[in-house]
Amino acid sequence: PKAKEKPKNPDVETGGSLSEVRRKEQDQLFTDLRKASTPEKSHAIASRLRQSFVRTGSDSLDLMLRWAETALNQSREAEAQDYIDEVMAQRPDNATVWQLRARLHLRRNELAPALRDIRQAMILEPRNFDVLINYATLLRETGNRKGALRLYHQALSVYPMMKEAQDEMLKLTEADSDTAL
Repeated sequence: PKAKEKPKNPDVETGGSLSEVRRKEQDQLFTDLRKASTPEKSHAIASRLRQSFVRTGSDSLDLMLRWAETALNQSREAEAQDYIDEVMAQRPDNATVWQLRARLHLRRNELAPALRDIRQAMILEPRNFDVLINYATLLRETGNRKGALRLYHQALSVYPMMKEAQDEMLKLTEADSDTAL
């Protein structure tokens, strides 16, 4: 009988680590995102990037991140906290878990820890447009309009067709020009 073929391993094929393979994949997706010619193409690429941001290298931890986000979206903060704590303990280098914890702090009106966590998320993945938007929104809400504008601009340099960043930037610049009059 013929021996079963082993599944292909991208690490072996490329000679790199899994994180290097993911980084190369993300680099290409970011290039494609900046060059996307339509909002639909741009949105599809952004969705693939969002999926790559969540990946921790562990299916169970990836699932916990999704559960944490679902729990946050459904205002089940205690449940979200449990999932976030578990992922944080095992993958403190994942920007998504820091972003989720920042959102959890915001829900609890804990501004200083929210700022600390969103900054850490940005350090870990400075091209994550969702982190940039969340950080900008947090700055805007605390009165740092200049910082918020800078981050919205940064998000648009990564994801030029991001409607949320475009809208928020427009609101801030219109408000600034109204104030100047």
